[in-house]
Amino acid sequence: MTKKSKTLALLGTLAVAAASFLLLDSMYGLTGGFGRVVDGLIAQNVAARGGADKWRSVDALRISGHMDLGQGMHVPYTIEQKRPGQMCLEFEFNSEIAIQCVTAEGGWKVLPFMGRTRPERMTEAEYAEMADAAAIDGLLFDSARRGHKVSLVGTEMVNGRDAHKLEIVLPRGAKRWLYLDVETSLEVKLETIRTRNGRQQLIETYYSDWREVDGLLIPRLQDSKAQGEPESHWLTVDSVIVNPAIADERFAKPALANSGARSNGSNPS
Repeated sequence: MTKKSKTLALLGTLAVAAASFLLLDSMYGLTGGFGRVVDGLIAQNVAARGGADKWRSVDALRISGHMDLGQGMHVPYTIEQKRPGQMCLEFEFNSEIAIQCVTAEGGWKVLPFMGRTRPERMTEAEYAEMADAAAIDGLLFDSARRGHKVSLVGTEMVNGRDAHKLEIVLPRGAKRWLYLDVETSLEVKLETIRTRNGRQQLIETYYSDWREVDGLLIPRLQDSKAQGEPESHWLTVDSVIVNPAIADERFAKPALANSGARSNGSNPS
């Protein structure tokens, strides 16, 4: 795999990984028998991750670390998130800084390692993928209000341990499958479908080495692998800052180089 193709894979993997740091579950679940089971699993996860009140007090996050692409390639990155639904991903590749940002209004990117040094508007697909990961509370927090449909699929083995498998259908129609460890109630795996060049690809991300940061539990290590690719990508969290001062201008769109596409999807919060 060339450096450029590795980097393109990195963009999608990081966008998916951004959500995995923040998979806090809501106290709002489905009604009925299975709904009560889902409510219970969600409540246990909330308690394991630090509690709903603690997460509700989070207005912004800054997460920094590095990604191991194999063959000695290490890419430093920073993810910044702020309510409501604002996120920027910045990483350094070949001594050049790339950036991708989304808000409720749309998304933009600068990719100098591909010769694209001026801000460009994201495509519809790019915006949808990153915006779905932008909510600071993750996929399941306040899921009913945000239009996320959550259901229990069953119980499966993940790394030799039983895990509850939840299916989450997002407002744009995308699906996620989240696995919660039966004993700890912490996330152990996330499955995501990514579309590249008209082809769908399953991304599997495994979480481990949970650490406490200001009363919140965050997975320090993630191992992501795309279906059909021989190598996995290790994502390591080196630093987490809760409620840093981040100006809204950080996420604002600069003068764009092209008119491009814009997503009018729901506003994550």
